[in-house]
Amino acid sequence: MEENRKRALDIRKKREMEKEEAVGGFFAETTPQEQGLEQKRRKVNGATESEEDKKPSSNVLSEDRKDCDDSEDESLEDFERDASAYISQTEAQRAYCLPKGTIDVLSYIERDNPHQRGWSKMKLYSRAEVRRRARKRYGGKTGLILEREKRKKKKYEKELKEVKEMR
Repeated sequence: MEENRKRALDIRKKREMEKEEAVGGFFAETTPQEQGLEQKRRKVNGATESEEDKKPSSNVLSEDRKDCDDSEDESLEDFERDASAYISQTEAQRAYCLPKGTIDVLSYIERDNPHQRGWSKMKLYSRAEVRRRARKRYGGKTGLILEREKRKKKKYEKELKEVKEMR
């Protein structure tokens, strides 16, 4: 039974990768209407695309993978294995150390908020796209891990300082 489960997970992962490559950067679940809305949103917000963003996404995808210099299997961190293909903004900022401005230019899908139906829809970003941007920003997997550790240390020191000041 465990063997079948692993085989099914491998098949699912392969299909998701094929979908991402076929769609060219947009999620497999995004419709042409959602893609058009995304382009309008970027124009309204005044976001301009850099020369790199204007390249065909297949080229960008291959260049970003070269920057990561890790094979696909080895490039995932422990917390990414068996994780959802989509990630919330807060989780992207926390786990991948990306600023809000970078996350705002990524493509996303909208889903109903699971906490309360009446609330505004959640924006979910492709984990693979977020990972590529973060690794490109910090110079690969090792650089991202070092940045995450540096932030944890800084947060720890800040909390320690606050506790000492309370005494």
